[in-house]
Amino acid sequence: MTFAGVLSGAISALISIKITEQFGLNFNLQFLLSALVAAITVGGKALGKNIANNNSTKIVHTVGIILNKFKRN
Repeated sequence: MTFAGVLSGAISALISIKITEQFGLNFNLQFLLSALVAAITVGGKALGKNIANNNSTKIVHTVGIILNKFKRN
């Protein structure tokens, strides 16, 4: 799991605890919200991999151009 995955999971747990406390909900919202965040994270990662595979040369070229602008002489 990446740092972004850990961070999104921790933040979703905190948000769900706050929602549960504020609205006085009895059921365990943490599991539902964590499952939703995990699904979005995995789906987004899969979508990003597909885009990266289809456009890898263009992405690397664009990043090279951007990094060249910040190059020190």
